Amino acid sequence: MAHVYREVKRRAELLEKLELAIPGYRGYKERELRREADRLIREHLLRLLEPAYRDFKSLMPLVAERAEMIQLYSQVQALFDRVIAKLRTASYGYSGFFDAVKIREAELDKLLEYDWSLVSSVEKLAKLAREAAASEPAKLGEALSSLRGELLAFEDLLRKREEILRGVAGGS
Repeated sequence: MAHVYREVKRRAELLEKLELAIPGYRGYKERELRREADRLIREHLLRLLEPAYRDFKSLMPLVAERAEMIQLYSQVQALFDRVIAKLRTASYGYSGFFDAVKIREAELDKLLEYDWSLVSSVEKLAKLAREAAASEPAKLGEALSSLRGELLAFEDLLRKREEILRGVAGGS
């Protein structure tokens, strides 16, 4: 087994030497690593949102008993669905050779920082969803309204992320 590890390590070292020798490859590789990091952060956000969404969905039986809550619940569900879809389909910070707007390393770094800042917002969403799932029926409307407000704020953050990608926004 040790010989397999040594062979893999030797090949990795060889690849690193080649990267240094080929002009332009290092920058290309760094951009690819940044894009991969961006994708991993967004996948992490989705993994954080999944339990929050389950907590929210657990409210359905309680909402079904209170007709006045159905519209608010539906609004929150639509927001959750939109936010999750936007995260799943968000651009990786990739710009093709012929794209009009090129995404450079500085923009990718900015995007990575911005995406990482989204983690605290998702953690707040998860906390609000847990609290809503544990709330007493009398406070359900207030809990759903708080969750809706935070989802709207998070959706705005995702919209700003797209502006950063397009080069429209000046900063985060």
